Amino acid sequence: MRSSERHHLKQDQFAVKTQETLDWASAHRNPLFYAVLAIVLVLALGIGGFYYQQNREQNASALLGEALTVFNTPLTPAGTAPTAGVPSFASSSDRAKAASAKLSQVADKYSHTDAGTLAKYFLGLSAEEMNDKSKAEQYLKEVADSGNKDTAALAKSALASLYHDSGRDQDAINLYKQLIDKPTNTVSRATAQLSLADIYESKSPADARKLYEDVIKNKDNAEQVISIANARMATLK
Repeated sequence: MRSSERHHLKQDQFAVKTQETLDWASAHRNPLFYAVLAIVLVLALGIGGFYYQQNREQNASALLGEALTVFNTPLTPAGTAPTAGVPSFASSSDRAKAASAKLSQVADKYSHTDAGTLAKYFLGLSAEEMNDKSKAEQYLKEVADSGNKDTAALAKSALASLYHDSGRDQDAINLYKQLIDKPTNTVSRATAQLSLADIYESKSPADARKLYEDVIKNKDNAEQVISIANARMATLK
């Protein structure tokens, strides 16, 4: 599967179908997805507990929101004059660098909160944008080993993608298999299957076909996800 296509891919029946859409949006780096994800994870997981911890979560969430605003700032087209008082970035690397400064504040100051863990996840994505794969792997591994299974799954998915892009396919395969065996609210079984099938397309088309067929047969999957599987399977030799 081509890189741009791969990025199309990052309960009750309604939740399952909704999650497939969120997974797809995540792979597209959709700003709305990230904003919603941050709010859902931080608030949902922060309910209960003591007031002090809740207050820390709220403060961390607010600071994380500021960081994600920078992270999702649209790039300024070449030759376009920046707007006064509005952040302007000519490249994704510059934007990631600016976002990292704010994300680091959340991760350092609120390290034991869900928002702090989520900030590390975005630090990993930002490091990858800055082409610092070693740093990206470090951050994503830390989150992948965290106790929050939903955020950990996001990190594993991003880490697997990083490994695949770096030619470490077996490491990526191992992670995708883990995600298939233990799907979460943030990374569904179908999303992990499509990602794994992507790798298998050139290595083992028969295994890729089996994964696509499984996605297609599962009627709980969103129509868009099933369509992707059908289209991919049609290109297999």
